[in-house]
Amino acid sequence: MVLTEVYRNVDDIPNIGSYHIETAMVKSDDLMKNILRVKTDHGNEYGIRLDNEDQILENGSAFKLGDKQLLVLSVIADEMIEITPRDIDEMGLVAHFLGNLHKPVQIKDGKISLLLDKVVVKMLDKEDINYELKKVQLDQPLEYLDLTK
Repeated sequence: MVLTEVYRNVDDIPNIGSYHIETAMVKSDDLMKNILRVKTDHGNEYGIRLDNEDQILENGSAFKLGDKQLLVLSVIADEMIEITPRDIDEMGLVAHFLGNLHKPVQIKDGKISLLLDKVVVKMLDKEDINYELKKVQLDQPLEYLDLTK
């Protein structure tokens, strides 16, 4: 079966307990794809091909399989680096370094997050920059900054 439209996010479905749910585990990078093949916890395989380019996949995207049946995407947690610069100078240094490496990042609440990379960890240690390694389940994939929008 090929699924072409996201019904809604599982968090936004009322009476979710009345549905039979199959869960497919996906990598955060898979959320950027318009065409995807998944295998569920029930052993069923489904194809996903989003017809509407405005729709995006995210953690919890639900597809209707039947009247009270859903396929829900669950993102596998990624090992992430969360950097907490001490001041604007350190923020500039980190941003310059990560930009030169062309790393997709997420910047939120004064912190920079990116997928684990040993080269970045070595640089952070060398420059004595605060960071933590965390397992994080991303709701949306990390993307490169697009200045054309």
